[in-house]
Amino acid sequence: MRELSVLLAVMVVVGCGSESSVPESEGAEERVAEGTIRQVGSAPNAVTRIETVDGPIVVVGPLGLEIARSAGAVARVHGTASASGASDTIKAARYELVSVDGLSPLVGNLDLRDGSLVLETKDGRQVELVGGSDRMRAAAGSKVWITTRTDGQSVVRWGILSTPEQ
Repeated sequence: MRELSVLLAVMVVVGCGSESSVPESEGAEERVAEGTIRQVGSAPNAVTRIETVDGPIVVVGPLGLEIARSAGAVARVHGTASASGASDTIKAARYELVSVDGLSPLVGNLDLRDGSLVLETKDGRQVELVGGSDRMRAAAGSKVWITTRTDGQSVVRWGILSTPEQ
């Protein structure tokens, strides 16, 4: 199996999306996989897969845990390709959450300002949120995904992608 380079970036979908990236190493074959994120098996041997129309693809690399935390969501994962044994593998370099329960999620850092929850997206957009729980307030500082009602502010569902310690 040949070594593949790793891009250390995250792309988020927030209407016009944004990303940061590290230059790709020469010779790496870029691959994009879109489908539902699934966590298969149990710890410590759990595997993160993206269920595509062409079959499952195992997700590996530094973003694997973050992607695993969006299990059930539809995502588009960008990375480098390899085949390992019977299953395809993608070494994730960045990803976009396309939908959660059929809704387009906002992704960004959750902040608590003057008692209000604010989501700051990668492109600098700040969304004051309505209806956040105490548990959500306790997650301030974390990178999260949030779905909202049509007003763009009332929280329907949310989840933690990474915490400041990670």
